[in-house]
Amino acid sequence: MTGPRGRRRYSRRWFLGALGATAGAAGLAALGCDDTEEPVLPDITPEPTDEPEEPHPTYPSTPAPDPTRPSQTSRQGGTLRYAAAFSSDGLFDPHTTTSAALLGQQSLIYSRLLTYESQVDGELAPDLAAGMPEQPDELTYVFTVNPEARWQDTEPLNGRAVTAEDVLGSIERQRLGRAQDFPRKGRWDQITSVEAPDGETVVARTAEPFAGTLARFASPEGFVIPPELEGDLSSTLQAGSGPFRWIEWSEGSHASVARNDGWYGPDEGPFLDGISTVPPRSLDELEADFRTRELDAVEAGFLQAQEIKRRLPDLREVRSAVARFYGMRFLSAAPPYDDPRLRKAITVAIDRREMLERFFHDSGTLNPWISAAVQQWSLPQTELQRQPGYRPGDGGRDLDLRDALEALNAYLEEQELPEPMELFVTANLEETLNMGGLIASQLRETLGLSVQVNRVGLEELALRLSEGEAPWAVGVDNGWIELDDWLYPYFHTNGAGNTFVLRDEEMDAMLEAQRAEMSSERRQQIGYDAQRRLLELNVGANFVSEDVITLFWPYVQLFPVDAGEAYQDRFAKTWIDRTHPSYLQAAGGAPTQAL
Repeated sequence: MTGPRGRRRYSRRWFLGALGATAGAAGLAALGCDDTEEPVLPDITPEPTDEPEEPHPTYPSTPAPDPTRPSQTSRQGGTLRYAAAFSSDGLFDPHTTTSAALLGQQSLIYSRLLTYESQVDGELAPDLAAGMPEQPDELTYVFTVNPEARWQDTEPLNGRAVTAEDVLGSIERQRLGRAQDFPRKGRWDQITSVEAPDGETVVARTAEPFAGTLARFASPEGFVIPPELEGDLSSTLQAGSGPFRWIEWSEGSHASVARNDGWYGPDEGPFLDGISTVPPRSLDELEADFRTRELDAVEAGFLQAQEIKRRLPDLREVRSAVARFYGMRFLSAAPPYDDPRLRKAITVAIDRREMLERFFHDSGTLNPWISAAVQQWSLPQTELQRQPGYRPGDGGRDLDLRDALEALNAYLEEQELPEPMELFVTANLEETLNMGGLIASQLRETLGLSVQVNRVGLEELALRLSEGEAPWAVGVDNGWIELDDWLYPYFHTNGAGNTFVLRDEEMDAMLEAQRAEMSSERRQQIGYDAQRRLLELNVGANFVSEDVITLFWPYVQLFPVDAGEAYQDRFAKTWIDRTHPSYLQAAGGAPTQAL
């Protein structure tokens, strides 16, 4: 497989985006024959668990810059060139696409009322809004559109002001549109009305207090697009009010944006003249491009990053835990998975640490339902390690298997299992990681189960899940930032994405309570309780997430990293320090030309 200029590209995974996960793909969210003797319980009680592992380290959302030298008189100028896997789903309207990589690129172009200063911490900040909204009561949110905000100076927009009517139109086309057209339509369900009483004011109301309201205006569904271009957006036509202008998107080849001189943002940004993105290439070519400064940064998996850093030790390394996860789900209403004992046996017997080691060389973390990267809501790792399926060390693994065998034998006393059990997995995931094969071999060796792995395409799996024809499946999903997005749609009885067909009054009560709780601390505790309940029910499991490693020359300042996609508007703060020694010196000590 070759890329531009005949270069050979990596055919294997570089980081999770290469697996073709989609943000909010229908049904996938909430996750891509040997005869054996009947398993019996071990005769010897296992030793106590080993000492708890160190909690997974936390990472800053954006690394701090190097000290500024007196000779650095301006942050303006330079094009950032970096390598990262990217692809689209062919839908270039930000309200209809489910491609996380495309949404990330569009976040450079389009504004929203609010944005995330840090997704890891859930810290919100104004974007298109002049400030955080006024809240005269718990049901009303009054935004003032920044009067300096302008659409790009291109036909047919011609740099006109962004108005409250523009914001209203972008929300209402989703809120009132068809779910099959707008995949994030459900995110607006709690908003009962939106008004634009004048050109700079947007008033949104909810019928009941909803703690996740502000997140709606900071998430991808909050992108404001010009009404003049509705229905016309494409890979060549994108125009917004964000910090950069769309230049080109060549599927799987390259993408680029340029500075929007009319941007309304603070600090005289954006500082970069532009950003150019290419897919990762071979290690030799990456090394050559880094040395000649044709490449400033790369996002990579652990082994690739380790080798690049060995060759180029002066590169700066930043790790970011991500919300994207590899998981499993059951259709809890379909036999045999309607029995919680069987679900527990399977879920607890799967060795998550082997996944981390085999897939990511331990460059990642185990997750409760909410990925550990979302620190504000994820159940703490110290508690997670006491849960069945997560206990550390050989002793912990022995106890996990004992629990799994007890649950399986209790099930087999009353029921028979189909031979084999069918496990659905996306073909891309199976090709890159052999995840279904690993699960099948683990369950055969530990529980004596016969598992048939069925590879299917992403769209077929999504369809099967929505129609109840994939009762046991594994896949990959991009995850979310807001607590309600992780839980309510998928695990509440009335949740629009509850393809688990979970009906649990205790869970329903908790998910309703977290929606109404305006205290972040109390809401966090409800979220913890909900995750504990999910660990008991075992209708789904978020196994592991990989850490993404970003390598860049030290002259790149404030390169943004975070838990998920669609935050790249923070590249408006990134700048190139042209006085830094790593910028001035190319390989062998020769001065490099200005980028």
